[in-house]
Amino acid sequence: MERVARTQRRLLLRTTRLFGLAGCVTAAMILSVPGVVSGGRYTVLLLLVAALALAHVAAEQYDGRRWLVLVFLVGVGVVVVIGLSDGNTGQVGSASAIAAITSLGLGAVAARLVPIRHTWPLLLTAFVVTAVTIIVVTGPTALTVPTIGLTSVVWVAIGAFGGWLDTSIPRLIRRVDTIGSAYNAERLASQAESQRRQDARLLHDTALATLTMLAHSGRGVDAAALRSQAGNDAHLLRSLRLGEELSPVSSGTYILQRGADFTLDEGIEAVTDRFAGLGLTVNVYGGGQANLDPRVREAFLLALGECLENVRRHSGVDSADVTVSIDELTARLLITDTGTGFDPSAVPDGHLGVAESVVARIQEVGGQARVFSAPGAGTTVILEVPQA
Repeated sequence: MERVARTQRRLLLRTTRLFGLAGCVTAAMILSVPGVVSGGRYTVLLLLVAALALAHVAAEQYDGRRWLVLVFLVGVGVVVVIGLSDGNTGQVGSASAIAAITSLGLGAVAARLVPIRHTWPLLLTAFVVTAVTIIVVTGPTALTVPTIGLTSVVWVAIGAFGGWLDTSIPRLIRRVDTIGSAYNAERLASQAESQRRQDARLLHDTALATLTMLAHSGRGVDAAALRSQAGNDAHLLRSLRLGEELSPVSSGTYILQRGADFTLDEGIEAVTDRFAGLGLTVNVYGGGQANLDPRVREAFLLALGECLENVRRHSGVDSADVTVSIDELTARLLITDTGTGFDPSAVPDGHLGVAESVVARIQEVGGQARVFSAPGAGTTVILEVPQA
């Protein structure tokens, strides 16, 4: 909403300036016609019109009501001086210059005042003063009524345009935001579908192929080769969970683009990037170099992935925070979310997600995992593993 308000205000300021400068330029062109202004008053009038133009520029630059008052006072002064400088030699020309100032030069303020609540009395007063000024400087001539009529029409048009900007810009920006949200949702759905199809092909070419051979008792396949294939499949799937990227060379043959020597920070980044593709925003704080045994690092990252998966599936929020803390003896991860939370003591024994995939996994490599949660209070998980 703050961005909408800034955009709206900027457009209103610019619109006011453009209308005001249009009036000043038109008046200057009319006054430059020979015979409209007599004697040396031409230079004085041009300087006054230039002063009105500068007042409009300042009103946009500094954005204050006192600058609008200055614009109005300078504009009225220009109209009075033009009327006094007529000398009955260019009545039509001077009336046209006055109309340019009163309609555009002064009417520009309507674009600023109409969108502001409780300014209608001020706007009406400004118009009445303008109309009275026209009557005083032009006198009871045939040009008085047309000048006031033109001024009235332009003021109404400019005020309506300012009101339209005030209502349409927020609506337009909301529509743009809606379109952007729809595009992001479609992009995430497309990425998820692409990932699902890639995962399905991967399972078909690896684990399902191995399971099919096992279902047929491994007929025609050497037992050692079957064990090797099963081990390769397990390594591949486990590495993918750690965030390593898959490069399909051909059906049934895959290579990992990242070796086993990646750092802990790289592993955390890979895991969080994987969940970002699933719609979960993970904010990572801290970091550092940790000397972890590959088996410990693997358990550490897999437990992190399980915690983030629980956030994505059960917390009801779309973001989580991961804080990395490393000292001389221990590497520590703090995973927090502000979701629905749960009662750890009420989790049935048959639910093995946290107990096995997080707590038991970390304990097997000599670390410890602690879970703190309560219904409605979010969840915090602390993972600690020893350094080598």
